[in-house]
Amino acid sequence: MNNNPKPRVWITYAWVDNEEGDFTYLVQELNAYGVDAKYDKIAIIPGRDLWGQIATEITKGDIDGWAYLLTPNSLASEPCREELAYALSRALSTRGRSFPLIGLLHGVRIQDVPPALRVRLCVSLANPNWKEEIKAGLESRPPRVPSEPQTQYVWQIHEGYGGVSNSTAIEVRPRFGEIMYWRFALPASTPVARWGHGPAGGGPISSNHNQSITGATREINGAPITYFGAGDRLSPGISAYVVFNGALPDFVAFGLASEVFGPPGQMEIIPLR
Repeated sequence: MNNNPKPRVWITYAWVDNEEGDFTYLVQELNAYGVDAKYDKIAIIPGRDLWGQIATEITKGDIDGWAYLLTPNSLASEPCREELAYALSRALSTRGRSFPLIGLLHGVRIQDVPPALRVRLCVSLANPNWKEEIKAGLESRPPRVPSEPQTQYVWQIHEGYGGVSNSTAIEVRPRFGEIMYWRFALPASTPVARWGHGPAGGGPISSNHNQSITGATREINGAPITYFGAGDRLSPGISAYVVFNGALPDFVAFGLASEVFGPPGQMEIIPLR
């Protein structure tokens, strides 16, 4: 039994997924939030028994749950997926069906996770409330909902977008209904790798734009900005995306134009620094 006031979790990840230090940051943030995170560099290698590498830690009574990081790397190989699925099954048979198993999604969508790996809670690390969701899962309670006012649109940040370590996508979609003639606005001269629309949840971006406008300029609060967008229809299942390679701008704004090639009206602004 864990007598530590903080819930304890053992986390498994493929060593290649920490080349940029992202995983070290994740563990650091969990510890600061009140979750005692323990981990080791585990190589998920076909033919090498994953359960044999982690069984000692998982079967300890002082571990409250097991979290496993799911990235494009860890899902690319079918033998590796099979190793992980087998280890999940062994963990449940050893610790019981109520033992918390948490999939941490980094750069992948929930619909791309094989059913065998969705045996318990899956938490997207792009969700601003991810630390609370993990802690709540370990404590077998519903996550606390942030009390801040909700934004008009749903915003998500996808680090390592498309499996590229220095690529970040900002995703925006309406909460309800459909919208058209949408516009992104950025500080003037901000380099943009690409933009467009695609499936919600970090999906691929379409290369085709209907009624698009690019390179237009105006001011927001006295600061020069560049805006661009299209007439493609967005919905809760279809999002707009803007992708950056390297450093992010100070902010991204999003809003609607009242006519096909018009400028945006009132915009929602999300600071990134």
